[in-house]
Amino acid sequence: MIRAKLVVVGFGSVGRSLVKIVAYRGRALANKYSLMLRVVGVVDSKGMAFKAGGFEEHELLKLCELPRSGVPLFKPYARDYVDLEELYSVTQPDVHVELTPSNYETGEPGLSNILRALSRGIHVVTANKAPIALHYGELMSLVRSRKTALKFGATVMGGTPFIEMLSHMKTHEIERVAGILNATTNYILTEMHKNLVDFEDALNRAKAIGVAEADPSLDIEGVDAAAKLTIISHVVGRSVKMSDVERESLTTVKLKDVVEALRHGYVLKYVASLDFEKGKASVKVLRVPREDLLATVEGTLNCVKVKTSVSDLVLVGKGGGGSETAHTVLNDVLSVIYAHPPGDLL
Repeated sequence: MIRAKLVVVGFGSVGRSLVKIVAYRGRALANKYSLMLRVVGVVDSKGMAFKAGGFEEHELLKLCELPRSGVPLFKPYARDYVDLEELYSVTQPDVHVELTPSNYETGEPGLSNILRALSRGIHVVTANKAPIALHYGELMSLVRSRKTALKFGATVMGGTPFIEMLSHMKTHEIERVAGILNATTNYILTEMHKNLVDFEDALNRAKAIGVAEADPSLDIEGVDAAAKLTIISHVVGRSVKMSDVERESLTTVKLKDVVEALRHGYVLKYVASLDFEKGKASVKVLRVPREDLLATVEGTLNCVKVKTSVSDLVLVGKGGGGSETAHTVLNDVLSVIYAHPPGDLL
């Protein structure tokens, strides 16, 4: 039996979903994979809670019932401050799970958190796109020098294992990648086409059901999709910067544009594309023929087409959601543990 200890840094939707999965499926994982996962620490923006031996199932579920930024309330295990060095020293984790929000200006606090963990010889799994998009080279250099692992499968198509698939295509020459990589904008366009509402109405509907953030600018300005293109380029051995990606705002789409496209047999889609042969990267609103697969991908689904020297591949799946993304994070955690078994064997 392998015993592995996790700290979860960032306790929003994905973090809570991950902790719930570990609580509910911990015994099943132990029976099926001979693996005992122990969550030994949880961190949010206001504080941290930790237990050297790991929280019990009922304690994990109580943590998930706390209000947002409520980790400091989890007495007697809580602290009303964040000190990762103290957390590491007390709990000795095998894997640091980084789930803080993406900051495309500085990459913080995720970047510093990941660097700190890797420097301590702790493996990292993250769903935070910014550090990977902005500082991939620096991070991978540290991974190699410290002989650790850094997995980020949940950063692109959160609930669908696209990055994992792409990372295994080592004998394929990737020529082009194009698709729908943002769930929020795809939902907005779906609403505009199906219900013939304008952009603002569609955006408000997305906010009402939690698909869009209160400030959706990273999504509707193409920043999120540009970060994902950058990450994809890193995975296939290229080096496209976020600043290299030409972005068109989704706010330019008017209802009359949708009606006009439908009249001529097209659907408007917010398409992110990397063309390595032409050296171009973009996030743009495109007219897609109704018979094209991309035109049929609706709501919060994502779709990506990969053109390679060997074959063409298409992958459709959930682009996000707390539970879906948490499952991809957990899959990365399992991959890390099996590739780098901890010394703590039962």
